[in-house]
Amino acid sequence: MKKLMAALAALLLAPQVADAGGIARPNILSARGVSLGGAFVAVADDATAWHFNPAGTVFAEPNVHVGAELVIAPRSYKPLDPAQPEQSPDTPIIPVPALGVVAEVGDRVKVGGGVWNTYGGQLQYPDQGLTGVIDHSRNIVIEAVGGIGYKINERVAVGGTVRLGVGLFKVQTTQKPVDSDLSATGVGIGASVGAMWRASDTVTVGVSWRSGLDIRTTGSGALMLPAGPLPVEVVHEQTWPQSASVGTAVALTPRFLWSVELDWTQWSRFETLDVTFPGTEQVNQSYPLDWDDNYAVRSGVQWKVSPGFALRGGVYFDTNAIPDQNIERQYVDRDKLGASLGFGLGRGTWRFDLGADFTGGAGRTVPDNSADVGAFPELANAAPGEYTSLLFTLEAAVVRRL
Repeated sequence: MKKLMAALAALLLAPQVADAGGIARPNILSARGVSLGGAFVAVADDATAWHFNPAGTVFAEPNVHVGAELVIAPRSYKPLDPAQPEQSPDTPIIPVPALGVVAEVGDRVKVGGGVWNTYGGQLQYPDQGLTGVIDHSRNIVIEAVGGIGYKINERVAVGGTVRLGVGLFKVQTTQKPVDSDLSATGVGIGASVGAMWRASDTVTVGVSWRSGLDIRTTGSGALMLPAGPLPVEVVHEQTWPQSASVGTAVALTPRFLWSVELDWTQWSRFETLDVTFPGTEQVNQSYPLDWDDNYAVRSGVQWKVSPGFALRGGVYFDTNAIPDQNIERQYVDRDKLGASLGFGLGRGTWRFDLGADFTGGAGRTVPDNSADVGAFPELANAAPGEYTSLLFTLEAAVVRRL
């Protein structure tokens, strides 16, 4: 089973970087959702609703969703120490697919599922002769979900999914605290639930909750000790966060839709990144994280120019999750202000959606506080310096009504 799921993950996986909340992109999976600034919990009307709000499938027509996502995210870290070089990852840019389906079973029930990459990223840095650094990191989950939606009445629907998460972990380090090359894979189970209420013919309210996802990955690797390479078995627990969203969509006119949303993500589950070695516990590794929960406020609009053509746009504000003390070059996070644009073209049973999202803004400066912490050096910021990043996401999808 693990080999099968790892093969599926390898098929879907693209080397990519991530920004919001540490290692989750601001908007993901749905081209329409991206173009609305991510304010999709009260709108979700294609197969990606199994991620955003499973209840949305009930009011959607049966459909198949085939999408792809391209993430371009240049970043750099410039240490305060002038003797240290500026550091930027060298990572290929490859599209990531998002696949889903919604089918009807009777008058009140919809079933279906999807496969997509929800959290994580992969980075690789060129060799600049540095020590005490992570050179290559991969901490990713691919989710395969199966769901059901139920129509309570003409205005209220509920839904839920079971989520099978495939975790992929890899790390290569240089003297942190030793040279290492480790990798592991695993599988975990999670769930999500949602509800949608059509309060009137023009107002819809949506709420959703996604559980945390704990994945025990196991694998192997080697630690480069003074006496020579030490082969080790590897265990790493991925503790992906739980999250919740609430939003409303208002049809201001028959052609103009306005959607707003508030998101919460429990990144405080990221307390430490632990890598253990059964049988050789004396070389276990633990990296402090101590991340904070983060929040995002989103708003999007859609204007139906004609029955087959719609324009969309959105904005959002997403808060920082990673404290100064534990941010390093492989992470990029800050308070983020983003904007998005997109359109939809429909003809018969087919619809094509395109969405683009851009997150810019000022960089982030992490000060050197070593002189301030006195007798508590563990409180010193791990990597003081200047952090800069941009994030551009392009989503495309073809949706066919069944």
